[in-house]
Amino acid sequence: MRRTKEEAARTRRGIVEAALACFDRHGIAGTTLDQIAAQAKVTKGAVYWHFTGKAQILHAIREEASIPLLDRADCTLLQCASTSPLERITRFLDTMLAAVESDAHTRRALSVMQFKCEYADDLAAELADMRRNNDRLAKSLEQAYAAARRAGELSEGFTPKMAALDTLIFLAGMIRLTLLDKARDGVRKNAKALIRAHVRSRRA
Repeated sequence: MRRTKEEAARTRRGIVEAALACFDRHGIAGTTLDQIAAQAKVTKGAVYWHFTGKAQILHAIREEASIPLLDRADCTLLQCASTSPLERITRFLDTMLAAVESDAHTRRALSVMQFKCEYADDLAAELADMRRNNDRLAKSLEQAYAAARRAGELSEGFTPKMAALDTLIFLAGMIRLTLLDKARDGVRKNAKALIRAHVRSRRA
């Protein structure tokens, strides 16, 4: 029984990886379940055994990419109280950048979600999950900026909420432009300096 569960888990994992490769190559709308099955070297029935369709596969891909990033956010922003709040935010942004730069799987998954997906019809529900994740991250950032305000670190020109939303927008743009910067001669080359300039701009 254990071996069967392990084999099923391997098959499911292989289908997800195959789907990610197909989505990256053809886009989600242009990918068929037959292509995913062929890429994974399984039958179409095996794909249907594990997933109801492309929407569920995309959900699995997105969960794999986003949940670890959010877990890092919680650890960096909320649990490392020995570090000053603005330094925590700097480290968090550095960690997000490093995840995109160093992990090809994360980079590929984010590229598919950013550039090769139409969030309509069966995929519309993914937008609601994305909004929930953004809200969770915004609240974590707001807590960190509130701590910065209590410590006298946050500029009077920002409320914790506005600073958090501004950083969320900065992060979304940085990740998107990093994914586009294949030559590493734009955002990727200057990302660390941009992060420090961003945090410095809200320091009291």
